[in-house]
Amino acid sequence: MWFVTQKRVRDLEVRADRHDQKFDQIITAIGGLRTDMTAEISSLRTEMHGLRADMTAEINSLRTDMTAEINSLRAEINDVKVEVARVQGSNMALNEKFDLFLQGRLIPAATQPPNVAAA
Repeated sequence: MWFVTQKRVRDLEVRADRHDQKFDQIITAIGGLRTDMTAEISSLRTEMHGLRADMTAEINSLRTDMTAEINSLRAEINDVKVEVARVQGSNMALNEKFDLFLQGRLIPAATQPPNVAAA
């Protein structure tokens, strides 16, 4: 019986060694995956920083373009305001003359016939 028990113990030791080998393989594989993941994370971070820099540059470019467009539109709006003010002033002057005309206080200028040269 002692012989059977000793064989059984050896079988258990062999199985334990196989399990240890499998655990070592798993730990090695996990270490390789960790290295791969670390490299991938580093690569992704580098890519993310590049994309962030590109995005920041694009946003700054858009801000510059937008600021230039806003300034251009403001200038156009100011030009239109000036033109509207001129038209309003001209319209007011014409309305005042028309009111004076209706009141009979403004008589249209007499028109002289054109000089006709004797033929």
